[in-house]
Amino acid sequence: MNFKRILAAAMCLCVTAPMAIETPVNLASAVTVDNSVKTEIYDIYMYKNYGDHVEICAVSTTAEGDIIVPETIAGVTVTDVGEHGFAGTSKITSVTLPDTVTVIGKQAFSGCTALKTINIPSGVTAIGDEAFLNCLSLESIKLPNNLTSIGVRSFYNCQKLTEINVPDSVSFMGEGAFSSCTGLKSFKIPASVTALENSVLNNCKSITELTLPKNVEKIGMMSLPSSLDSLTIMNPDFETDNLLMNLNKNCTLYLPKNSSVIEFAHDKGITFDIIMYCIPIPGDVNFDSEFTIADLVMMSEYLLGKSELQSYEMGDMNNDGDVDVYDLVLMRQEYNIDQPVTYTAVNLSKNVQSAEVNGKDADEEFIISQTDFAVSLFQKEATEGENVMISPYSIMQALAMTANGADGGTKTEMENVLGGMPIDTLNEYLYTQRITQPQTDKCSLKTANSIWERDGRIKVYPEFLQKNADYYSADVFNAPFDLTTVTDINNWVNTNTDEMIPKLIDCISDDTVMYLINAVAFDAEWEEKYDEYSIGTYDFTAFDGTVQSCEMMSSSENCLITDANSIGFVKNYKGGKYAFAAILPNEGISVNDYISGLTAESFNSLLANRMYTDVYARLPKFSYDYDTSLKDPLIEMGMPSAFTPEADFTKLGETLTGRLCISDVLHKTFISVDEAGTKAGAVTAVIMNDCTAVPIPPVEIVLDRPFIYCIFDTETNIPVFIGTVNSIPEK
Repeated sequence: MNFKRILAAAMCLCVTAPMAIETPVNLASAVTVDNSVKTEIYDIYMYKNYGDHVEICAVSTTAEGDIIVPETIAGVTVTDVGEHGFAGTSKITSVTLPDTVTVIGKQAFSGCTALKTINIPSGVTAIGDEAFLNCLSLESIKLPNNLTSIGVRSFYNCQKLTEINVPDSVSFMGEGAFSSCTGLKSFKIPASVTALENSVLNNCKSITELTLPKNVEKIGMMSLPSSLDSLTIMNPDFETDNLLMNLNKNCTLYLPKNSSVIEFAHDKGITFDIIMYCIPIPGDVNFDSEFTIADLVMMSEYLLGKSELQSYEMGDMNNDGDVDVYDLVLMRQEYNIDQPVTYTAVNLSKNVQSAEVNGKDADEEFIISQTDFAVSLFQKEATEGENVMISPYSIMQALAMTANGADGGTKTEMENVLGGMPIDTLNEYLYTQRITQPQTDKCSLKTANSIWERDGRIKVYPEFLQKNADYYSADVFNAPFDLTTVTDINNWVNTNTDEMIPKLIDCISDDTVMYLINAVAFDAEWEEKYDEYSIGTYDFTAFDGTVQSCEMMSSSENCLITDANSIGFVKNYKGGKYAFAAILPNEGISVNDYISGLTAESFNSLLANRMYTDVYARLPKFSYDYDTSLKDPLIEMGMPSAFTPEADFTKLGETLTGRLCISDVLHKTFISVDEAGTKAGAVTAVIMNDCTAVPIPPVEIVLDRPFIYCIFDTETNIPVFIGTVNSIPEK
């Protein structure tokens, strides 16, 4: 093995000019050596053994053909292809690196002129400077999804490389990173990149179209191919320095609305032979060249059949040819509020500071009373053939805040409906329930409460506001109840449901003087996620007998639930605080018939008496919105007087007429269940008006027909969301 030759060649390749040089140099100066670690030889490799890992320092120049790098050398894991590791080995045609490799150093494969293919292990996050410089024959290379950095001239002069997929995780591409890759026909700039360094794509003669993503703010000198026929610039605030030197006169620019490039050309008096267009933006369903919350609102109303889209194409976020709730989910994920939301309404919360109060831990009385409320309301709300979901937790929070202002018969009715205990006791239970919710990045249930009072039309008693601040951390807003308040309330709801519910109201009645609003956002990963191989297409038989094709997720679970009329399974979320329960009524029993037979005790027993055995389960992926008025169900459950002019809310405040009543209780929910986990949101608004105005064989549970589900607290078995799937929303 001629290591002197290979090390000499490696040293020569260290020159800053991007070209291969074969003149030998002195071996002693060829490689920077850590003298504290002995350099050893194994087979064709010169390596350093650091005890916990091995670094490959050089490879013999006699190496040729296909090289498979061992996972270990001398019993120690190979993790690094160090500086000049394979440099100058001009006869090797392919390299297979073990998954243990996490470092590809400077000039690691420089001058491997015959190298055609190489794999980059998933643990590699950065590719060193000039790592593949002058790999003239390199045709194929796959970059790992967690790569973040590509060094200076890393792929310089890889002339036969025709395509390379750079993942969006990459935030830095060094100067000249892909320069002179003359065979590259297309290139996607990663979404995380904010600036293109000098000469990144210079002399890539085969690239004729390119898009600069929205995060790209500026480009360096000669960073773009001069061969471009079209360039899309997504960022309206793009810095125009160096733009002219990067373009040929025949290049067409595609620009967003109010692009700085248009202003630049106008201010400088420059005449371009360039046609400027306003480009379509994914999610811009109202086609105003901006993706805003207005697009989310329009999309939600379109799916509910209340409006039409201005741009159907921009609503098809997943490019499957249909505009459906799955596209709405993607729009919500894409939409981010970069700045804190500001309100026109005056926030009075600083005048109502929360005091320290005592809570009560959940006991059997609280658990059964909350489950009874959930089951009773769910029975009233369940509709044959319709996908329904309510959040008893959200509804309870909003109504309990309201009950703090009730007195007399109205108070008694509300206490009975909300669990049959004094409101002061309920406050303590709900306080503890709220503040003990999980708040991790893997599982969280966030709760927010607010009270909106109409300026000049209602005097709200301080005692009422203080109690709701103490037990519910309710913000208080004084507002004119005009269109600005509609916007403020919708923005508050959108923010506090993590953008799952972008709008609650369209307008405000002249008689409305107060809103008491709760918002909930649940976001959790499965304890054991589904992998891509567990997802397949299967049939689901809807309530009306229609057979639908849908994606289902198969898994082996270990928690069975069953009663005389159903069978189901439980799947935990991360941390174990919450779980998803799927309940399949027995053949011949409809979802509604099953729900009508539930009691608080039977439902609690179903969730509590979990049996640990093997369960082969199949769960459909689904996502939908639901909205409803709870006025009639609550009246039927036993609190009618709250909705009449005879209502007694004398502990809440007073109006010019001295009378307040509930005009409606609005409830909106959203859920998305997929292979990663579950996202669910809920908002409840109480609208107050001025009333003048054992070892068991494995069980297979296939949810291929209508079923009931809930998300519940595994410690108390109280459901925070409960719903039905009677059909799979069409894609």
